[in-house]
Amino acid sequence: MHPSDMALLTLALLTTALPAQAYQEADLIRLLDSGHCDSCDLSGAELRGRDLVGASLKESDLSGADLTDCNLRRADLTGANLRDARLSGADLSGSRLQGADLYGVDLSQTKLAGADMRGVDLRHMDIDLALEFLDLTGVLLEGATFKDGARCSGLPAKGGWGCAAEVQ
Repeated sequence: MHPSDMALLTLALLTTALPAQAYQEADLIRLLDSGHCDSCDLSGAELRGRDLVGASLKESDLSGADLTDCNLRRADLTGANLRDARLSGADLSGSRLQGADLYGVDLSQTKLAGADMRGVDLRHMDIDLALEFLDLTGVLLEGATFKDGARCSGLPAKGGWGCAAEVQ
C-alpha cells in the first residue's frame, strides 16, 4: 500500500471511530456545576445516570443526548429539544416538559408521574407507559400506538384530551 493511501485510511478510521461531540463543553460544565443551563447546546452529550434533580434546561438542545437512567425529577425542560435522546430508565417525575420536542424518543421505562406535558407532540410514537397522573392538556397523540394495540386516530368526538382509539 502506498504511504499516502495508508495515511488516508488511518485518517478515515480515526474520524469514524471517534464519536462526534456536537455539544458545547462550557455548557456541559455549567450544567454539572450549577444545575442550570437554559438555552444550552448539549446535543449528543453523555449524561447517563447523572443526578440532575431540579435542573433548569429550558429551551436547551438535548437532541441525541444519552439521558439513560438520569434523575431529572422536577427538572424544567420547557421547550427543550429532546429529539432522538435516550431516556430509557430516566426519572422525569414532576418535570416540566411543556412544548418539548420528543420526536423519536423511546419513553418506555421512563418515569413521568406528575410531569407537565402540555403541548408535547407524541404523534406517531409507540407509547409503552402509563399516562395517569400526567397533565396532557394539548398533547398531540394522533397516530400514536399504545402497548395494548390501540392506535390514536384523532381527538375524541366530545372534545377533551386524549384521542379516539382505533383498535388494530
